[in-house]
Amino acid sequence: MTARRPRPKLLVRPQWAVSIAVALIIIGFVGYAQWNGSPDRAQFATSVQQVLAKQVTDLEAEQEDLRSQIAAADAEVLQFQAASTTSSSALAALNKELAAARLAVGLTDLSGPGAVIEIADSNRPVPDGDNPANYIVLVDDLRDIVTALWASGAEGIAINGERLVATSSIYGVGASILVNTAFLSPPFRIEAIGSAGLLDRFTANAAFKGRVAQRINVFGLEFATALADSLKLPAFVGNTRFRWAVPVEATP
Repeated sequence: MTARRPRPKLLVRPQWAVSIAVALIIIGFVGYAQWNGSPDRAQFATSVQQVLAKQVTDLEAEQEDLRSQIAAADAEVLQFQAASTTSSSALAALNKELAAARLAVGLTDLSGPGAVIEIADSNRPVPDGDNPANYIVLVDDLRDIVTALWASGAEGIAINGERLVATSSIYGVGASILVNTAFLSPPFRIEAIGSAGLLDRFTANAAFKGRVAQRINVFGLEFATALADSLKLPAFVGNTRFRWAVPVEATP
């Protein structure tokens, strides 16, 4: 029978024991630290959340302020647009008034119903000893015709295409007649825009009947009238500036 050998005894070296002890201590410390550090981590997380929450609140406030600024800017834009619209309306009204003023003083073309009057020199031979001027259209004839037309309600008058305005003049210059700045010669075509009955009122007016109608009958001046459904009168072309006249300022 063979005798058993005795098992060798494990020899624990002192440095190993120290290492093991240190490892165990570290493990325990880490575990303790982890367990004991949980409140700090929670506190840290809470602090971070608080910071983020504050940042979010600040951003929301900044966003709200930006929205207020945008709303204010939009309101200002609307005000500018309203002011622009008001200015446009005022400008349109001013242009309308200006157009009415230009119409009133004859600086725009006119169209409308009215009457046409033509007068020319007589074709009759001048008797011996008679004045030849009796058989031609004189400047006074045109003046009387124009006066009778204005008095009969004419709103616009033109003689051979020359528009008459407040500053127009009709002068006799030799065998010609000066209307505005144009020399005109017969036949004279007078176009007048006015309401229905203008021609009847004209022929019944004293300015026409008093002298012109008699000259037509006595000396045979060529004379004709006609109604017109639509006439077009040109705008006045000439100087409308005043050198000495100025508007009177209204007293408060």
